[in-house]
Amino acid sequence: MTQNGLAAELENFLALPGVPDLLHPGRWTDAHELLENLKNAPPDEAAYARIRKFFEAILAGVRHSLSELHHEEETLAGLIRRNQAVAERLEERLGTEQQKGQQAWQSINIARKLLARQGAMLLKRLDNASIENLVAKNLEVILASRTSVALTQAMQSLTLQAVTLFENARRQDRQIKLLVDAMYARFDDSPGIAAPRPQLLPDLGYYSRALQALDEKTRAFCRSPINLITDKNSLAKKFGLEIVLPLRSLFAQLRTEMAQWLSGASVPLQEHVRLQKLQLENLAEDIAKIKDYLLTLEMRSEEAKIMLACLLRQEAAIVGVMARLPKV
Repeated sequence: MTQNGLAAELENFLALPGVPDLLHPGRWTDAHELLENLKNAPPDEAAYARIRKFFEAILAGVRHSLSELHHEEETLAGLIRRNQAVAERLEERLGTEQQKGQQAWQSINIARKLLARQGAMLLKRLDNASIENLVAKNLEVILASRTSVALTQAMQSLTLQAVTLFENARRQDRQIKLLVDAMYARFDDSPGIAAPRPQLLPDLGYYSRALQALDEKTRAFCRSPINLITDKNSLAKKFGLEIVLPLRSLFAQLRTEMAQWLSGASVPLQEHVRLQKLQLENLAEDIAKIKDYLLTLEMRSEEAKIMLACLLRQEAAIVGVMARLPKV
């Protein structure tokens, strides 16, 4: 290789991208000193040896950097594959759970509307106006009775009608409970934690027994000889105190418990839905974080590929120069 050719090779090498970063200040100074010497005087054996030693040291550094970059590239590729697989699995899971959840939420919304409508009908059946109408209608018959038999039948009719009202309410309550059970069962196979069933169920057996006791008390009231000989107005007042007031109180208590039961029937499910939606939001956030991390890995991988290509060009240039140096 001629003096000018060697100087040109060295100058071209020093101009390659990344070479200034590759050489520490001492080697950078040595390289330019060699270049100046080559430009000013023909190289001798010592100069060639010095040039070869310089390029051997640089080649070792380039190949060490290449080895590290290859390892980094493989590591990055593995991380990208694993994170892509995780992101895909989570996205598939999110899509499935969102679809199942959406279907369940739609069913729940429909059921809640039915529950509200049925509950309003039940509470209206048990409201004070219904009970007062029942009492007033029977009290009118009681006061209009002309015989003891008619009076007894009118008094017993009140408690029997109250029992009928209660049984109709209980049938409607059973339908509402079936609706509530179906509403919760809709979530049994859906994602997330299991929704606990509402606990505030009124003890309708207690009210049934209480009404039976009032009916028996009415029958006993009507059989009492003292009551039978009492004038009708006084008898109606006495009947009101002993039977009607407890009846009003019983239905008022029943309505209060029913209202509490209806208002709380969907609360655990609403909390379940809230937690489930929060879980899905957290899952979506996790996926977004993984994708952000993937973007960082991919950017670093692209940078590594650029650096790798640069180092490969440097390696090829060094090997080429060294191959053309005279053997000393």
